[in-house]
Amino acid sequence: MESGTSQSKEAQKKKLHWSTSLGRQEIEVQRYLDGKKLVIPFCHSAEMGCRDYSLLLERVVTDFGADVSFGQVVEKLQEHYGLNIPASAVQNITKKHAKVCYDLLEEKEGSSIKADCLIGEMDGAMIPILSFEPNESADRRKWRKTKWKEARLSVVRKHNSTSKIFLATLGSTDRAGTLLGCCAKRLGWNNKSKVHCLGDGARWIYEQVDRVFGAQGEYLIDFFHLSEYLANASKSCCKDNPKEWLKKQQTRMKEGGCNVVLAELKTYLEPKEESDENAPVRRCLRYMKNRKGQFDYQSAIEKKLPIGSGEVESGNRSVVQKRLKIAGAWWKVETAEHILALRCVRINGDWKEYWERYSPNWVEAA
Repeated sequence: MESGTSQSKEAQKKKLHWSTSLGRQEIEVQRYLDGKKLVIPFCHSAEMGCRDYSLLLERVVTDFGADVSFGQVVEKLQEHYGLNIPASAVQNITKKHAKVCYDLLEEKEGSSIKADCLIGEMDGAMIPILSFEPNESADRRKWRKTKWKEARLSVVRKHNSTSKIFLATLGSTDRAGTLLGCCAKRLGWNNKSKVHCLGDGARWIYEQVDRVFGAQGEYLIDFFHLSEYLANASKSCCKDNPKEWLKKQQTRMKEGGCNVVLAELKTYLEPKEESDENAPVRRCLRYMKNRKGQFDYQSAIEKKLPIGSGEVESGNRSVVQKRLKIAGAWWKVETAEHILALRCVRINGDWKEYWERYSPNWVEAA
């Protein structure tokens, strides 16, 4: 009996190991049967299972995974921590926290500090998307579909402030507009706020500004996008000195002379039989006529408001393209959506708050 009891107690013990930023950790733990369920008290209290990764290590992995490919994360972990973690584990950890970051952004509340004037911008960037269609072939490589899908980025900041809030989506234009409103709410948008918005002339941007902000919002075409159309037209309007002609039209636009510029363009309009490809004046004229009321640069300059949407365009490079357009990367829509949320959490300054909310043990572990 004594021998049997001893063997029984020995069978209840098991070595447990997990990976940390300091290397592999291993201890012997006690196990119990609760009915037919095996219970390990240490795993319950420490929120740690065998072959798991510590909270600090998960943070390191997610931090790297938000910026570089999962394969490069493996190399960085080996270089900085001497750890050999498979790329599949890196991918699973990063995707897990990216999904929770997405849920966190959905729960963020508006600021109690009211804002008088906000600057809002929206733009899109194409990213590579991978999808699979049902097929009898067991080799998924033979029936996968690749395409490009637009990721829409919204950014809002307070007037005369450099602090920004970014949110991005691969969803509908309405979803992008809703996120623009969420950005504004986080910075104190209220029923008395004025929202000055800019975009490159895409119709969906103007429509979302109107839908979300209504009479509180005003929309301006990015001055540099307009200048590109005028620059192309300048070669036909003034072959001898196109740069001087362009500068003159830019000055007119800034001084409220939109109608004067339109009249000038009409005098150089190409014949109808000329194709659009060879008719830069026609393209410029059409671009401006289709966007009436969106060129009030004079008013914006007088109020010391921006007339260019450079912030969202640089944001597209740093928030969207830097991670989601790296060589060889193809994404599922839901994964790309979550990674965008992860990157927005970091750039918006919510990184520390995320980890504190993710686990009560984080504060003690940190």
